[in-house]
Amino acid sequence: MINEQFFNYVKLLDKQYFRKPQYNLFRVLRSESDEVRLHSRFLGDLLNPKGGHQHGDRLLQLFLQKFDLSITTDALVDVEYKNIDILIRSGDTAIIVENKIYAGDQNEQLSRYYEVMISEGFRNIEIIYLTLTGYPPSDDSTANLTKEFLDEHLTLASYEQDIYELIHRYIEVSATDAPLREALIQYSDIISKLTHKLENKEHMEELKQLLKTSDNLAAIPNVLAAYNEVLVDYQLDIWERIDKGISSEFGDLLEESVTKQPAPRKLIKSYVENRRNSKYLNISTPLDGFKNTSLLVEQDHHIYFGVYCSDGNTTDSFSQIKSFSSDLKAEVWDSMPLGFYAEPQINFKNLSSDDLAYLSSENNRQAYADFIIAKLQDVVSLLNQ
Repeated sequence: MINEQFFNYVKLLDKQYFRKPQYNLFRVLRSESDEVRLHSRFLGDLLNPKGGHQHGDRLLQLFLQKFDLSITTDALVDVEYKNIDILIRSGDTAIIVENKIYAGDQNEQLSRYYEVMISEGFRNIEIIYLTLTGYPPSDDSTANLTKEFLDEHLTLASYEQDIYELIHRYIEVSATDAPLREALIQYSDIISKLTHKLENKEHMEELKQLLKTSDNLAAIPNVLAAYNEVLVDYQLDIWERIDKGISSEFGDLLEESVTKQPAPRKLIKSYVENRRNSKYLNISTPLDGFKNTSLLVEQDHHIYFGVYCSDGNTTDSFSQIKSFSSDLKAEVWDSMPLGFYAEPQINFKNLSSDDLAYLSSENNRQAYADFIIAKLQDVVSLLNQ
């Protein structure tokens, strides 16, 4: 039966098998979750028959076999071609690889990519939707694609299984090619961390035996359900603290704010459980002195915040506010002339052990909300000047 002793033993195993992270060039040069500049570029080069790996089209063919796809002539592989993460073209066939680590779908994103390929004369179009765990695209992203097309030509792929297995197949292929083999091993380590893989076999065997003892395994579904409920508790608490801080400092919230909804906990639970088309969570309040502009705090895997212009990025307000971005060391994103990530940068869709330890502290959750409010105060103070 699962009890405190069970969890203490799990912690003991974690300490016993813990190893310090080894030097990893990918981790040094890029963020582990950098979709474009790390994952798309590296995968794109591996798939490119003319890539730096010097293995011709062998790596590409293994990739295509993995997803039961084929091409008839020499392939052209591009990264970020008309915003498509990875594009494989051969004859009248186009294979779109949409790479999602943490980012959400853009409006009609896959539909637009399909139309781009149709306009360029391709008739056989395949889409590989690549995410950490293999979840599907949003209905909005595929709004103009028929169910028949999606059933036949959309493949859901995951880093957790598909890319992990593919990279290890590449490692076998490059057994005598030390530079490539070492790069692949380091990249495999990045995938393992992103997907929380437990690679030490002895550690895994001991955990399996622990679950097989008594009726521990039968209790796991209840533990997982309770785990999700705890995550909902923590996120609801954070949103309520952000609500309190923004309401106190900047005035009433807009009606679409998550804490203004009839059942905010239900919305947060849908987000935590990654239910299809669960909406981004946000809190916003009007920004005085600027038309159709608000202070926004939103969650899409990470929580980010700043100034949002509902009329887009072509207005005078957007340009005026954007001019302060360097003073505030802010990002500029689409309709947000000033944008920041909450610190620490917690990925709420892929929580690490360190993230969970941080969130379990009430003081940390308050500090997290306070960081957002303080930064927004700096924004408003500067804009008022």
